[in-house]
Amino acid sequence: MPQKGKPSEGWLGKLCDWVACLKALDTAPQDEASTPLNQQNLISDRLTRKEAAMSHSQQQQLRVHIRWMIRRDMPEVLSIERESFEFPWFEEDFIRCLRQRNCIGMVAEQGERVVGFMIYELHKTRLHILNFAVADSMRMRGVGRQMAEKLEGKLSSQRRTRITLEVRETNLAAQLFFKQVGFRATNVLRSYYEDSPEDAYVMQYHCAANEFVEPMVSNRIDRMAG
Repeated sequence: MPQKGKPSEGWLGKLCDWVACLKALDTAPQDEASTPLNQQNLISDRLTRKEAAMSHSQQQQLRVHIRWMIRRDMPEVLSIERESFEFPWFEEDFIRCLRQRNCIGMVAEQGERVVGFMIYELHKTRLHILNFAVADSMRMRGVGRQMAEKLEGKLSSQRRTRITLEVRETNLAAQLFFKQVGFRATNVLRSYYEDSPEDAYVMQYHCAANEFVEPMVSNRIDRMAG
């Protein structure tokens, strides 16, 4: 007979030893020092996931090269134009406009693909945007903002101090975009377009924030945008 409390030899003894070890683990007090460490590990894991999400967001921002528009860009420009507007320009409209000495066309290029474009006029004291669009699949990725910043960089307090454009009253997406990049509505042109009875909002950007002119009419764009 084995003594009380002492396991017998052989397989039965090994089994008893294994059960005793399990009981010891179940009843052992938790190491208090391990709790903060475990919490810290969880916090670190959360930070890692947050950093990964931020990294993913940054990757969504598309860096583009902005250059002069050339003739071979026209098929891609026309494709963006057609998908962007209810009443798009035709190729003849682009060509007629770009033949003007004070009219300039630029494209935003990513790799070898044109993902956005803008047409603007040079005037004595301002730049005037005639057409501005980003490919549908590339929107919300900073392309339009980079094009707007390119134009803003051409302003100076001594010569051309502002950028102007007209936008259809139904084109809320364009109104909100230009508002986000610093433009303000300053006027309304009644029945401005030949292809529809719509009004146009005149929007304006100044090279210094404190140089915005006072709105000439009630600013309906700000009310719509909240």
